[in-house]
Amino acid sequence: KPQAGPQHSGSSTSMGERAKRPTELKDLALPLPRNEKGGILITEDELKVAWEFFDTNGKGKLTMSEIKKRLQTFYKDITTREVKFLLNNQPEITFDELFALLKDNQLTNFDPVKEAFKVYDPNNTDFVDMDIVKTFFKELGYGDISDEDAKIILETADGDKDQRIGLDDFRMMVPFGQPHDPSASSTD
Repeated sequence: KPQAGPQHSGSSTSMGERAKRPTELKDLALPLPRNEKGGILITEDELKVAWEFFDTNGKGKLTMSEIKKRLQTFYKDITTREVKFLLNNQPEITFDELFALLKDNQLTNFDPVKEAFKVYDPNNTDFVDMDIVKTFFKELGYGDISDEDAKIILETADGDKDQRIGLDDFRMMVPFGQPHDPSASSTD
């Protein structure tokens, strides 16, 4: 079954209203946790999740070519120059070096989850393209995803039960960049 997208416009207005909702929400600034310099807070635990994705052989060090190879699954046209920039012009990087580089970032107008979501929504439909998910699984060496597997992924990730994975659903699946309520304070 093809996934609903802009080319599959429904006749009901509720479908149109649903399609509009994520567009409006995606432009709102989320109150993301901040580090001491006002940038996005990146915890060691969050970074370890990403590190383990890249450090597939567990050697504790990543080279430019290893990072580029993994990123090319998501960003087909990524250049060596861009990867070199990501590594702060180093030929390789350790976890500790990467954490030191990122922990004091000053990124203030950046939503890492929204940026990750864009990779799964290359046609800007405001919903994850399940064919892209299948492609990523295969290219990353996890095997083929059957239509039944894709349906289970969709049902599991679809928090609002609209039969699609929007940004809000996606945000609940990832272990980083979670918004926090600035009005909520801890009472010790």
